[in-house]
Amino acid sequence: MSINPEIRNYLSELAKKLDAAAHGERGSLIEEAQEFLGWPPQTIYRRLKTQCGWKCERKTRSDKGQTSVPQDALVVLGATSRESVRDNGKQTLFTTTARGMLEQNGYQFNVTNSQLNRLLRDRKMNVKAQMVANPVQALRALHPNHVHEVDPSLCLIYYMKNKQYIMREREFYKNKLENYAKVKYKVWRYTLYDRASAQFVPWYVESAGENQHSLFQFLMFAWSKQNGRLFHGVPKVIYWDKGSANTSSAIKNLLDHLEVEYLEHEAGNARAKGGVENANNIIETQFESRLRFEPVEDIAQLNTAALSWAEAYNANRIPGQDTRLKRRGLTEPVSRHDLWQLIRAEELRLLPSVEVCQALMTSKEQERTVRSDVSVGFKHPQSEQSLSYSLKGLDGITVKDKVYIRALVYGDCAIQVQVPRYDGEMMTYRVEPERNYDQFGQLKDAAIIGEEYKSQPETAIEEAAKAMDALAYPGQSVDEVKKSRSKQAVPFGGSLNAHSYLNDIEHPSYLQRKGTEIETPDHLQVPVTMLSPTAAMLRITSAIGRNLTSDENKWLASRYKDGIPEENIHSVIQLFTQPVATTSGTGTTGLRAI
Repeated sequence: MSINPEIRNYLSELAKKLDAAAHGERGSLIEEAQEFLGWPPQTIYRRLKTQCGWKCERKTRSDKGQTSVPQDALVVLGATSRESVRDNGKQTLFTTTARGMLEQNGYQFNVTNSQLNRLLRDRKMNVKAQMVANPVQALRALHPNHVHEVDPSLCLIYYMKNKQYIMREREFYKNKLENYAKVKYKVWRYTLYDRASAQFVPWYVESAGENQHSLFQFLMFAWSKQNGRLFHGVPKVIYWDKGSANTSSAIKNLLDHLEVEYLEHEAGNARAKGGVENANNIIETQFESRLRFEPVEDIAQLNTAALSWAEAYNANRIPGQDTRLKRRGLTEPVSRHDLWQLIRAEELRLLPSVEVCQALMTSKEQERTVRSDVSVGFKHPQSEQSLSYSLKGLDGITVKDKVYIRALVYGDCAIQVQVPRYDGEMMTYRVEPERNYDQFGQLKDAAIIGEEYKSQPETAIEEAAKAMDALAYPGQSVDEVKKSRSKQAVPFGGSLNAHSYLNDIEHPSYLQRKGTEIETPDHLQVPVTMLSPTAAMLRITSAIGRNLTSDENKWLASRYKDGIPEENIHSVIQLFTQPVATTSGTGTTGLRAI
């Protein structure tokens, strides 16, 4: 329906006024338009929408999101409710009780409990929001055998007197813990899960609890080549929890020699290794459930049955069951075996013999001192003689440094070299021995005498020296710096005030202390030349150019009746060359008052 252009302009101006109107002012504007146009409000809103594209949306309050409840009070209220949640997820403290408790501790809430709940909910501080799981970070492995997840679990199966039993809830629960104590040796299930292919390996052991011996046996079983099993090989990374067996020094020592990085997820975060957790669930529901109907007599039979079932499951060969892996990133389901077969030769690291692995568990790292040519010597277990390993160019390693060496299994007699960093952390390097020798036992890449010169890579010490030389002798090359030093040129251009500032130091005043002269033995005293009174008088008159008066003669005779030491004659002459007035009745003389 077409309308008058003036009416259209009026509606456009009305739309602008409605947008600019404060909360609660739109009603009066619509009433004015109703009187002017003679239309009911519904028609005005409809024409505003069809002619001007304006929509009637509720105006946001200017104080939206604000509340009279202090922020710190809300945070404390949310924290108290959150801390009341039990491990099973049950909340035991609610807003009504928490509010009354906090008000007695000085916190003020000026709204109703329902409004408090809304405020907590809007700010995601309520217990329900806090219990929502944190977002999961997607993780991936680069190839089969890149990352293995390992997890031990207590099984419901146990054996007593060569008979299999299954723990039932009515016999084993929190109020009947004594029944657990009766089962001295429980059955533990160790599960390995390959992150890339989703291949998993179950293994069972009868033990009182987790221990490093069982873990070692499991790793040997899982990583070695087994008859009737496709999967084998040592990973680059192993991911597990903080179990005591996992963190034992012997197991870690073995993994260091095998160049396996071990990562631990934080306690209570089982989702970090969700692959092995899901594998445990598959094993429990699809294999262990079968044992109720076909029991086995002991652990050996249990492991044999588990190996057969797992191999069939990973290969999708269980009759009447599709066990292929289904992932969003796969165009179609595929068996775990088919995915693991994508591993390349350099990615499949074969496990040494069990005897070698046992020796590696107890093998300790050795300390070496870096030699003058920035190398170390080490006898690798795979070598018949000591080998030389060059450490040139490795950051933080210089001549005479102490480094720590550990033999590695893979590579050409490779070793792991660790050196402490300035902050105490260890820098780790992987080094293989020098093999490029000529028939005379000399390095082929060494400089040929008289033909070439090869400088060593700069060490950290040399780099630091070059930086300091640039400050001490700015603008000079290395050779120029050497010449300046040989000529004893003043560093820093002589601008460094090294000692003259000491002249400006104000020292405190001290009282002079009286001393005691040391009496020297006669035979050590230096002989003193004495002038007789007559000889002294002649020396004085000759020096002052006149005769002495009678008073001066009397004074000299009485003062030096035994003569004057040769070394004191000059001082006596000075007495007669500086006349000083005296009060003597004879008048002025050449003597000073003494």
